[in-house]
Amino acid sequence: MRKSIISFLLAIIATATMAQTNPKPGYVITNTGDTIRGVIDFRTNEKLSKQCQFWANGEKEGKVYLPGDIEGFRFDNNGKYFVARRLNVTGTPELYFAEFMVQGKMNLYCVTYKADEYYFFEREDGEMAELTNRYTSYMSVDAAVHGTKEIIREKKKQYGRVKMLLQQSKNAVAEMDDNNMTRKKLVNVVRDYHNEVCTDGSSCMVYEYNEKTDHINIHFKAFAGYANYVTEMTDMQHDQDLNYSGSTYEIGIGADIDLARVMKDFSLELGLGLTPKYKSTCDVQTIDKLWRYTYEKSIMTISIGGLKKFGNGKIRPIVRGGGFAVIHIGAKETMAYEYGRDFVSTPLKWGTSTHFGVYLGAGVQIPVGKYFTRVHGDFYKSLEPKSMGQMTKWAITAEFVL
Repeated sequence: MRKSIISFLLAIIATATMAQTNPKPGYVITNTGDTIRGVIDFRTNEKLSKQCQFWANGEKEGKVYLPGDIEGFRFDNNGKYFVARRLNVTGTPELYFAEFMVQGKMNLYCVTYKADEYYFFEREDGEMAELTNRYTSYMSVDAAVHGTKEIIREKKKQYGRVKMLLQQSKNAVAEMDDNNMTRKKLVNVVRDYHNEVCTDGSSCMVYEYNEKTDHINIHFKAFAGYANYVTEMTDMQHDQDLNYSGSTYEIGIGADIDLARVMKDFSLELGLGLTPKYKSTCDVQTIDKLWRYTYEKSIMTISIGGLKKFGNGKIRPIVRGGGFAVIHIGAKETMAYEYGRDFVSTPLKWGTSTHFGVYLGAGVQIPVGKYFTRVHGDFYKSLEPKSMGQMTKWAITAEFVL
């Protein structure tokens, strides 16, 4: 059962990844200077630096352009603009679709490669300097220390070269601060350089000043739901054959991380749910007694998974799936036997137990002003060996997403 669920999840993810694009209106610029309008697959900056997937207006078949096949491409509404440039990113000059950020007496380009951002400052006489914003991830403390020292040395050398290139503008040089290398900061530096050194009245073109197109959108949400535990067993219970099934409610908070540039209408979802009190009772009749077992606990659920939206209407179908961990807090089991008209009870176990598993679900998303709400039904199944307990539940949940 576990292998089947995992295989099913992997198949869904693989199929969706291969089939989905994120088309946005824009145009390509041919090597002869002509423009062709259509839609462009709007993916990560790193992928866009390597290729442009384009569908011309009126054409069903798309084309994949590599750097050099076209002069460049741009998204509508003053969106991102990429041009083919030969730049030294890996140690050997290669053709990339470099993001053209500023054009003037000093041009600014950016190429993303293996999560690092390579900024290229190009003065109007062709002189160029590079500034690298590195993404750091280390496997050990020693590697982190060594890597940090190397990055500091590289930064000092690169900042010195950039300031030399900017030396005609005192304001631009003063603004270069190695503690602040945001896109907005670098755009301001290059724009101020142009405004200070320009004597012919030419304009400085900022092609993308809005950093939001590169930021990952995070939506926060609150949810409430109702769940039916079909199977609820733990390795801590007195009688391993008892099934503490029952129904309860859950409330919680979470976040959706928009990954549309990785896959169209796809987001990573995180959730933290709480059931303040769950209580289930099982009766067992033996030859001479009626035994009553009661299981009480609070339930915390942590989940992480993916959510995919479909369609273009106001009401959109969704599918979701991922993994979860359930933590039972303050679990108490009580055993009682019938004595006359009353039950004589004895507490058996106190403690904390956990379940780990996967979930699959489907539902709809409905807009509410500039926000939206979702309603979905889900199936949860733990994946531990039976000796460690089992959990199976169906749930219906409503969530409000900001």
